[in-house]
Amino acid sequence: MSSDTTPVSPPSGRLLVKRGGHSITRQVPKPVVIVDTREKTSFLFQELGNWIAGVERRNLKVGDYSVVGMETLLALERKSLTDLISTLMQHRASFFASCEQLAQFRWKALLVEATYEDIKSPYDEDLCTQAHPNAVSGSLDALEARFGIPVIYASRNRALAEEKAASWLFKHFTYWWLETNGLGRVLQEGDL
Repeated sequence: MSSDTTPVSPPSGRLLVKRGGHSITRQVPKPVVIVDTREKTSFLFQELGNWIAGVERRNLKVGDYSVVGMETLLALERKSLTDLISTLMQHRASFFASCEQLAQFRWKALLVEATYEDIKSPYDEDLCTQAHPNAVSGSLDALEARFGIPVIYASRNRALAEEKAASWLFKHFTYWWLETNGLGRVLQEGDL
């Protein structure tokens, strides 16, 4: 994507859910996202009301975000590029210990506020690091292989990273809600 390209806005409508050929979209509630109290610059999800019903701030034992009712099932850890590099290089042991806890969740992910290209490119002076991009990308691959925690490369654009987090939380909630309410883990009949 060239630097003069502007991403499209997030969808304004809800995720389409059908049963028997009819939409049941409005029957599926929107999740309330839990934001850990330690998150200093948390996502607020204010512009994503089509997916998120609201936000509660409370202490989470693991991760930075979860969903009300799914606290023991779902956790999303979020890292800016600066925080990621610092954590992997200077606080590696404690970060991997927290990843061990994160790995216990049914649905978990590490959302990185950077693209893979950002991770693999030389770091500019504002990141204040001697870390090599190969060390950072290799550590992320090791984390994924060792703990089974998917790494989501989002964007340094805060709005895009927030949209990605909201979409991930909302979709996991929707599938869980459908399954929990005996409606199967599909959005529409015929989905595999």
